[in-house]
Parts: sequence; C-alpha cells; structure tokens
Amino acid sequence: MAESGPVKPSVDYTSKDYQGFRQAMLDHAAQIFPEWTGRNTADFGVTLVDLMAYLGDILSYYQDAASREAFLSTATRRESILALARMLGYEPDVAAPAAGTVVLATEESQAAAVHVPAGTKLTTDFIEALDRPLVFETTQDADLGPTGGSASIPVLEGETAGTTPLRILRNTAQEQEIIAESLGTSTGAVEQTLVLSEAPAILDSIRLFVEEGTDAVEWRRVDSLLEWGPLDKAFQVVTALDGTTTIMLGDGITGSIPSVGQSMYAAYRTGGGSIGNIQPNTIVDIMDGLAGVYIASSSAMTGGRDAEAMESIRTNAPKAHRTQDRAVALRDYADLALSVPGVAKARSLSTQTTSVNIRIVGAANAIPSLDLIDRVERYVQERAVAGVSVSVSPGDLVKVNMGKVDDPIVLGLYPNHRREDALRAGKQVLQELLSDANSVFGMNIPISRIYRILDQIPGVEYARVPLFARADGVQSGPQDVICRDWEIPVPGDLYIVTDGGL
Repeated sequence: MAESGPVKPSVDYTSKDYQGFRQAMLDHAAQIFPEWTGRNTADFGVTLVDLMAYLGDILSYYQDAASREAFLSTATRRESILALARMLGYEPDVAAPAAGTVVLATEESQAAAVHVPAGTKLTTDFIEALDRPLVFETTQDADLGPTGGSASIPVLEGETAGTTPLRILRNTAQEQEIIAESLGTSTGAVEQTLVLSEAPAILDSIRLFVEEGTDAVEWRRVDSLLEWGPLDKAFQVVTALDGTTTIMLGDGITGSIPSVGQSMYAAYRTGGGSIGNIQPNTIVDIMDGLAGVYIASSSAMTGGRDAEAMESIRTNAPKAHRTQDRAVALRDYADLALSVPGVAKARSLSTQTTSVNIRIVGAANAIPSLDLIDRVERYVQERAVAGVSVSVSPGDLVKVNMGKVDDPIVLGLYPNHRREDALRAGKQVLQELLSDANSVFGMNIPISRIYRILDQIPGVEYARVPLFARADGVQSGPQDVICRDWEIPVPGDLYIVTDGGL
C-alpha cells in the first residue's frame, strides 16, 4: 500500500481581515514551529503576527477597493464613476447656471445717464441654505437714461473668477479684455496639472490661454487628450468630489506642451446648480453699487441644474454605450435623449414604424423647457433611421393622493413606541416611494406595496389606508395606481396620523 503524501494545508481565500490573517499565521506557526507555544499579547512573536495581520488587513482593503471601483455597478467614488462613464463614451451632465433678466432704472433725481458694464454683480437676500446671498452678473453692457430711464438686462447666476486683466485676440476686430486667473508659467514638463483656485467652476465656462509672444492664444477644451496629437493645443478638465477643478495638459504625444516660461491663464465662472432657479423679484441689491440706479424688477431665473447624480450616471452610461450614437430599436431613441444635458428621464413611444414620440422630464421631474425639447428633437432626429420622424414632448406628471383631511392614513402603534418617530417615518417612506429617484415612466404601484412598506416601520402594529389614488381619478378607497407609458407618478396630498404609542 502506497504511503500518502503530506497533507496540504487548507487556505480560506475569503478570510482577508485582521482576525483571519492573524489566526492563519498562528495556525501555520503551530505546524512549522511547534516549540513556540506562547500566545500572550506581550510575546514578541505574537506582536510580529499582530503587525503582519494589521498590514495584511490594510492591503486587503485596498485590493477590495480597487476591484470595487473598477466596475460601474459597484463603484462608490464619483471620480471612478465619471472615468468609467467616459470610457463607455458617455459624458455626464454637468452643473449649469440659472439665467433671466433684470430691469435696472435710474432714480428721478439722477440727472445724467448711467453706463452699466457687463459683469455688474447683483444679489438676492441672504439664503440660509448657502449661508450667503446668490450672486448674478449682467452679461451685456447697458446704458440707462437719466431721471427714470430703464433697461432690461440679461443676467447669469455665478461670478467671474480671477482678478487679472487679459487682452485676447489682439490686432483683430474681436480684440477685447477679459478677467482671468493667472496659473503661473509652464515648466515644459509632460502632463502638467493646473488647479483652479475657486470652486465650484462651471465646466462649460472654463477657457485656457497661453501667451505666445504678444498675444494670448486660446487652447481647446476636450473630453479626452487621448484623441489628440502632439501639435494640438488642447486641455482636459477633471473635477474632484470636493469640487476642486484641475486642468490637465498633454505629454507631447497626446496633446501639446506649452514651452518653458510661457504664461498661462484660465478664464472661468463659478456657481451653477438648481439653487439658482429663484422666483421673480428675488434679486434685490446691486453689489457693485451704481449711484442713482436701483433694481425695478427681476424675472424668474430658470435653467439652473445640478451635476448629474451618480445613480443616474450608472443607469445612463451603459445605454449610451449600447446605442453607439444611432437609433434602431425603439428604446434607442429614449437612450439617445438621455445623453442630452438636462434630460433626466425619457420614454420612447410608437404606434407605427415611421414615427417615434419621446417623452422627457428634467431633474427632479421638472417639465422641460421649449429649448430643451427642441435640442433633444434635433439631436435624436440626426441619429434616427432614415424615414423615421421624431417628435419630443414633456412627460405627464400624475399626482397621487394618500389619505384625506377628514380621513387620513392611520398607523396603529404598539404601546412602547413614540408617535413622533412613527409619523416621521411614515411620511418619509411614502414620499420616497414617489420621489424623483424612485419614480419612472409607466410606473405601477399596487396598494399591497403601500401596506407592506407601512407595516415595516418599527413600532407599527397595523395600518389603515382609506385613500390611495390618482388625483385625476375617483377619490375613494385604496386603489392600485396604474400609470400609462408617458406618465410619471409624483406625490400629491398626504395626510397621515398615528393611533396609540407614546
């Protein structure tokens, strides 16, 4: 009978934390060094084992993190998600500033005309959420006549960054002076990085100028330097999670390198976001102080949007990769619409092979502007199959009422649970059910789901739902909410109380 060989040790490759490494090393030591029996924490050998286990735990963490950040479905860092999206050919939507108009007028006592230069700063009242007022800037020059003269002037949310006057387009009809931020001089090194000092920078406003002789030459912002050659004056922009924006230059192979000693400048604006969408007559003060001039009125400011959320990028990036910039199948039309900045949700509909209607909404289920509808229609039509006509229209928002004033939803509580906590949790789960993040086109909500999520609230013994229905339907009894393909459910009236508890 043949002798059996040495028993191979069993290795648990899933045990990758401190305790797992420590125990594995101690078990191995017992086999190869049986004379060592000390297991006291003061033992020098145990100290070495603890140290190695600690280092192994840290390395294991970084291995898991690297693996996790390499996939769009599991990545947790925004930088990783943005890089993966760009690799798939998808450019995430960036923050944009709100815009509108302000009417400026001169006082009756103002005897002379007043010139209002472009870039004049106007502000709102103090906003607690920002811990400061919002700033808007005029985007064109205006002249106000004396004694009550007025003008309607376009304004844009945000501020121009930098303090350095820079002359561009010298000796041409377009020669002008702009305000820029000095970024120092080029070192001539490959892959230089230039960090903008102010944040958050509005991506679409970032311009880079490099002095060549007596002129400042503008370089081109591109999505990726990998697509450009050694003579191309191009730069790439990367925004970190904390809002810091970095300009990246080429290496002489993919993108040009500024010569040693050349001065570099960045012109850009800061601001952006949906918080700039404010009501009419909310702009109240002239920050720069123009003598004899006051704000007569201001329009509603619209068009401000936040940078695309991480979950939206996870959903939309694979769709953009699948469509490959063309529409063949019906769902391709909606996927292409999602790649247009400002579109958060889209659904394509068709009853015949020669026409497709796309329903869209913006962030937070906002009704899209006519300009956005027109841009989506033109973008998708250019990529549609020959002979197919594309039309775009807003999605329909269907309000869902939950409970009545005189007959609210009732949460029955066990005696040892607080009413305030249960009431807060009940409102939260119902509002989250129909939130922007959870609602989609054609969503159906069975009443059984409402009872299930209410029953799962800690302390709830029973739930009674007297009304759950579309606001445009019969307002009686709990009903399944059925939305058509072009409809999105949104919160309507919500009335909820508790029974029992503390």
